Amino acid sequence: MKKNLIFVLMFVVVLSLSFISSQLLNSSEQQKRVNQAYSCLDSKIKGKCSSLSIEERIFSFLSTGQCRQEMISSSKNGECWPQTTGECKIKTTAQAILSLENNNVDSTKPKNWLLNKTKNPTELVWYLQIDSNEATSCTIGYRGQTYNVNINENKILSNNAGACLIVSENGYWFQISSSCYNEEITISCDKDFLTSLLFKKTTSSTINVLPEVSSASAGGTTREKVESLCFVEGNSCNYEGSLWATLALASLGEETKQYMPYLVALADENPKFLPESFLTYLTGDSSYKAALISKQKESSYWLESGDKFYDTALALYPLQKESLEEVENSKNWLLTNQDRNGCWQDSLKNTAFILFSVWPKKLVSSDGSGVSDCESSGFYCTTIAGCEGEILSEYSCPSSYQCCNKQPVQTTCSEEGGIVCSQNERCVGGTTLGTPDLRLGESCCIGGSCQEAEEERSLSDCELQGGVCRANSCEENEEEKAFSCNLQSEVCCMIKIKEKKSNLLFWILFILVLLVALGIIFREKLRHYWFKFRDSFGKKKGPPTTPPKYPSTPTQPYPVHRTIEKHYVPVQKKMPLKKTSSHEELDEVLKKLKEMGK
Repeated sequence: MKKNLIFVLMFVVVLSLSFISSQLLNSSEQQKRVNQAYSCLDSKIKGKCSSLSIEERIFSFLSTGQCRQEMISSSKNGECWPQTTGECKIKTTAQAILSLENNNVDSTKPKNWLLNKTKNPTELVWYLQIDSNEATSCTIGYRGQTYNVNINENKILSNNAGACLIVSENGYWFQISSSCYNEEITISCDKDFLTSLLFKKTTSSTINVLPEVSSASAGGTTREKVESLCFVEGNSCNYEGSLWATLALASLGEETKQYMPYLVALADENPKFLPESFLTYLTGDSSYKAALISKQKESSYWLESGDKFYDTALALYPLQKESLEEVENSKNWLLTNQDRNGCWQDSLKNTAFILFSVWPKKLVSSDGSGVSDCESSGFYCTTIAGCEGEILSEYSCPSSYQCCNKQPVQTTCSEEGGIVCSQNERCVGGTTLGTPDLRLGESCCIGGSCQEAEEERSLSDCELQGGVCRANSCEENEEEKAFSCNLQSEVCCMIKIKEKKSNLLFWILFILVLLVALGIIFREKLRHYWFKFRDSFGKKKGPPTTPPKYPSTPTQPYPVHRTIEKHYVPVQKKMPLKKTSSHEELDEVLKKLKEMGK
C-alpha cells in the first residue's frame, strides 16, 4: 500500500513539473536565452567568415552584420549570388539583398539583376470581365483597332473582340490571348459599367479576382492590362525564388503587384515553401494569416519543408508585431528547445534565421554611425502592405519591416473577414484571431462558423469505466454491463473482449508426444545408457568401504548379527523387462495424453 502511494506521489510530481515546464517563460528568462543564442551565434561567426558557406555568410550578415566583405566577395561582380561557374540563383540573390538592405548597404546592382530575370508565367490563364446592371453596348480598343460588343441582360457576351479577346466557354468573360499580355485595353460602354481582370491556374478551375476593380459611368472609359511576372532560372519560373525575390523587392520599396498572381495561383502546389508566410507579409490579407496560423503543429511550431526550426522562423517572420497566443507559444517552444550552447540544432543558418525573424537586433549603418530608429523617433514599424502612409527610408526598423509615418490601422473582426464568437461559442472549421473590437471572452472566427459549445456534464459510471450508454440495446460487437448510465432507459455497453486461447498446453503436449516417440524409436539405445548410468550411480552411492572394527583374524568371517542384517538391503535379482510392441506403447501414451487434455 505504501509503495503504491509513493508511486502515485512521484507520478503527480513529474506531471506537475512537466506542466510547469510547458508554461510560457517570463520575460527575463526569455531575454536571457535570446542573449545566449546570440552569444552562440557570435562564437560560430567571429573570425570564421572566410570558412563559412555562401548561405552561412548571407545569414550571418543578415542577423549580426558580420561577414560583410566575405558575403559580397561571394557574388558575381556584386550583382548576383553565388560566385560559381554556373548560373546565379534567384533565392540566394534575394536573400543577399535582404541582408544588404537590413544593414543599409546599397543593393542597386543585385536589384536590377533580379528585375531583369522575369517573364510572363505560362501557368496562368487571364480573363477580362465587363459587368453592368443592364444590357449595354461596349467598344473595346487595343493595338489601334476597335471592336463592338454587346452584353445581354444575362451578362452573356455577343461576340469576340479581335484575336486578343475570345469569349470564354461560359460566355461571361473574354479570355485574353497570351500574345496580348502587357497590351493596354480600353473599354467604353453606353451604360454604367465596371471592368476587372480574372486569372486562374491552367490546371485548376478556381478563379481569382484582382483586388483592383475599375468603374465608369455611361460613356466613360476604363483601362486594363495584364501585368503578370515570375522570376526565372533557366527558362522556367522558379516558385521559391519568386517568393524570396518578391519579398526582397518589397523590402526595398519596389512595386510587387505584378508578381502576386503567380504567387497566389501556385501556392497550393508549393506548400513546402510556406507561401502563406510571404503572402501575409506582402498583402496584409487576414485570410493568408489565418491559413498560416492553421498550419501550426501542436500549437508550437511549423513543419512543411522537413526542418521545423527553419519553417518556424519563416512562419514567424510576418508575425513579429502580432500579439497572438500562437506566436507566444511558438516563441516559448523555440526557447525551450535550444541546444545547451544556446543555438538551434548547432546550425549557424537556423540560429541566425530564427534570431533575425523573431528576436532581431537593431544594427548600425555600414559606416559605423548610428541609424535613426523608427519607433523611438515617433513613427511605426510595419510591413509594406500594412503602411497606410509614406515609407520613411531614412529610419530603421528591425528585420525587413519598414518605417511608416502613420500608425497601422487596427482592423475589426468584420474587416478581417471574420465573425465574432461569444464566450459560450467556439469557432468550427476556421481559425481564431484577436482583434481590438473584441470583448472579454469573445473570439474572431476566420473562415469558419460559430457554434454553441457543448455544456459540460458529469460522466456516468458506465462512461467512467470506458463504456458507452445506448438507448435500447448494444451493438453486435458489444456486450451489456451492469454499470449505471445517467438515464434509466439506457444500457451500458462495452466492446466484447475475446479471450486469447493459450497455446502453452498444445506445445507441452506436442513436446511430450515427441519425446515419447523418440523414446520408442531409440528405446534399445536408451535402455543401454540407462543401465550404464544406473550402475555408475549405484557404485557412487553404495555403503562405505571402510570395514568395522572386528577381530583381525583374516580367516574368520564377520560375525553375523540379526540387528545388522536388518540394515542391509537384500540384493534383488534383475527381472527381465517385459517386451511390448512399439505400437502398443505409443497407443498407451496417446491414450494418457488424451485423458490429460480432457
